[in-house]
Amino acid sequence: MSSFGQRAARAYRKLGWALVRGGPGRAERVLTVRTENGLLSFSNMDLHNARTLYVHRAWEIDLITRSIEYLRREGLVGRPGRGLLVDVGANLGMISIAMLQRGYFRDAIAVEPDPRNFEFLRRNIEQNGLGGRIRAMPYAVSDASGEVELERSEVNFGDHRVRSSRPSAPPRMGEERRETVRAPARRLDDLLRVEANVDPASIGLIWVDIQGYEGFLFRGARDTLARGAPVMSEFWPYGILRSGLDRDTYVEIVRTLFARVVIADAAAGRFEPRDTAILAEIFDAHLRPEQSLQIILFPRVG
Repeated sequence: MSSFGQRAARAYRKLGWALVRGGPGRAERVLTVRTENGLLSFSNMDLHNARTLYVHRAWEIDLITRSIEYLRREGLVGRPGRGLLVDVGANLGMISIAMLQRGYFRDAIAVEPDPRNFEFLRRNIEQNGLGGRIRAMPYAVSDASGEVELERSEVNFGDHRVRSSRPSAPPRMGEERRETVRAPARRLDDLLRVEANVDPASIGLIWVDIQGYEGFLFRGARDTLARGAPVMSEFWPYGILRSGLDRDTYVEIVRTLFARVVIADAAAGRFEPRDTAILAEIFDAHLRPEQSLQIILFPRVG
């Protein structure tokens, strides 16, 4: 439970956020604050990620620390020769920077397709002294190389998504009105082998948060996944449907490539191993846009 001093500090920073955010007609400003995830710069135009970082001075720290503790107990993090983190949907670098600063991994590859987020990612890597250890790569990750259309949220810079020409659910968050940009796309297998020139056997963890597009990443990462690194992934049924996959297709992709799943409730400190078939049931119970979970997936090796 937070102390009185911590609650008072957050209340003070909420007032500060209202000032730095600005009102109607606001101009964009770059804010830089020290957080539990490192020294981070971001835009005042972002109402979600930036506000959280400014007010709470942390991003998913419980998820990071408790997930690593769980994976260590399972003998899956800290293995010799497995010192590389792959962070897909890296955004501002909150995950990669925190992971390396805490000594969980030696190096990281941070993949982020949005041009504005990518510039902040590079800035944050450098101002935390990690330029020689985190490589930033400006790609979307999909099941085919080429280009994708990226729809950009005006208020949540962590909710930029690959737009599908045939989504499996109607829009409920105003996505159809978003501006779009073209972004280069790579299969994860190709990105790691060609652009990054790394051995997939050196990967200790793949961290994925790409707003429902994870199924496409999995289909383009068969060789990488066969090397056995666990995958920490957002599980967002609404986003999956908007990506163009239906429930059964997504679950079949997971069932084919992964042996088991762990439902991660970091806030409660609970990690529940289940058969991958449970995802169909969980999918149906979390169809509203605001409903999502974190899961850890364990690939079928070989």
